[in-house]
This record gives sequence, structure tokens and C-alpha cells, in this order.
Amino acid sequence: MSVYRLFAALTILTIISMYSCTKTAEGTTGPAGPTGNAGQSVTDNRSGISGFVLLVNQFTVTDTTLDSVRISTVMGDSVISVLSDKMGKFLLPGLKSGTYRLMFNKNGYDSIGINVNHSGGNEDQFIKIVQIDGTQTTQIISQNMQLLLSPFDNLTKYIDMHTFLSDPPITNATMRYMDVYFSSSRNLNKNDYLYLYNTYTHNEGANQFESQIFFSGTNINNTRFHPGDTVFMKSYIVPPYSLYTSWFDTNSYQTISYPYTGDSLSNYFIWTN
Repeated sequence: MSVYRLFAALTILTIISMYSCTKTAEGTTGPAGPTGNAGQSVTDNRSGISGFVLLVNQFTVTDTTLDSVRISTVMGDSVISVLSDKMGKFLLPGLKSGTYRLMFNKNGYDSIGINVNHSGGNEDQFIKIVQIDGTQTTQIISQNMQLLLSPFDNLTKYIDMHTFLSDPPITNATMRYMDVYFSSSRNLNKNDYLYLYNTYTHNEGANQFESQIFFSGTNINNTRFHPGDTVFMKSYIVPPYSLYTSWFDTNSYQTISYPYTGDSLSNYFIWTN
């Protein structure tokens, strides 16, 4: 084969190769198929809200009987309500995603209301341990006192006060706490007063306890008193100082902030020389 013929053959092969590499087949798009069913949103799945309740009575002692606490909420027009078991566990089932107001109620205890943002999904949402404090049932039966001069100087005065309370007897496990307010006005209350004194019981073993409240000179919190003046006072039973928690009043639908007060007693004494 001559060189000319060989060159011509290679040229033809190159041209054929170029056309075969660049040639494409373009088809026609067919009609769209039928639309499939929409998938279910994960937020439409229903799941529960669970947790535990802890009951602490008015004396800060944990109750060992944790069942029969009613937990309820509203979903749409439906009220969903369950009771806690003997371990204090509860489960509100079948809830859609959304914000729920959970109400906790049991006789003898303050009610609690909490808001929970629930995302739905396939798993139950655990919130936390909810503590419910005991309702204050202690009553102040009576109270007597006398204003005395301090044995340590000729200026300081003090009240020797004896307070009598309702059952049970005072022990380390049934301590009581009391706030005493003083004023020159008979219309004093926990929002309008001159002086506040906090007191609490010890292991008296009885239904009364003694408190000694000291005043410096002739003043009570910069208000001067003269011999013959009447000093008004009001004593309130309050929750233990370790329970600085608010509670939700289901009657008024208001959150009651600490220190909320229980039973009270008004009293007075005459300022002396």
C-alpha cells in the first residue's frame, strides 16, 4: 500500500470516529403519571406527655403515697385526664403537636399549672418531676404576749410571745413557720407594715411555741412609739422557707407567688416606758 493510500484510509477512519462520538439520540418526554398520595407529616403523629409527681406536705415531709394525683389538659374541645400511679408516674396519651396547659390536682395539696410545648412525633415526651406542696391547714388558735425590758440594758425592749396552734403537736417533722407584721395602724397587712419578723418552731412536743422579738430603743423601723401608744400586729402562717415555690389557684386561675399566707391572727400591745 502506498503512503498516499494509507494516509487516506486513516483520514476516513478519523472522520467516522468523530461523527460516532458526537452523535446523540434525543427522545420525546412522555405524559406525567398520576400524583401519589401525600406522606403523613411527623407533626400529625400523636404521642404522650409523661413525668412524675412528688408530693411534699406542709411540713416539708415527702408523702409516700403518690397515686391519685389528677393530671389533665385540653386538646381542641376534649379534656384529657389521667391519675398518677403509686410511683407518681403519669402519661397523657394521644396528643397532637402543640402547647398544652397541664393541671395537677390532689386534695390536701396546692394545685400546679405548667405549660408544655409538645412536638408530637412517635415517642412520648418526658417533662420532669413536678413537686406539689401541701395545703396549709395549720390554724393559729390564740396568742398572748407581754412587752418586757431587756435585762442587758435599759433601752432595748422585747416581746415574749406565746402562740398556740392546731394539731398536730410540734416536732422536728411537723415544724411551723410564721411571719409577724407590726404597724402603728390597725389596717396593717402583709403589703402595708412597719416591720416584719420571721419565726419558726422547734421540737416543742406540744401545740404552742415561744418567740422573743426585740426592739431597739423607742423605735420600730424608724417609727417612734411613746408610752401608751398601741402597736398593732398580725401573724400569718407561711410555707416553710425551703419551699420558695409558687402555686396555681384553680379557683381564680391565678399563679400565687411565695410567700403566700395561710391562717392569720390580729393582735396588739401597748408600748410602755
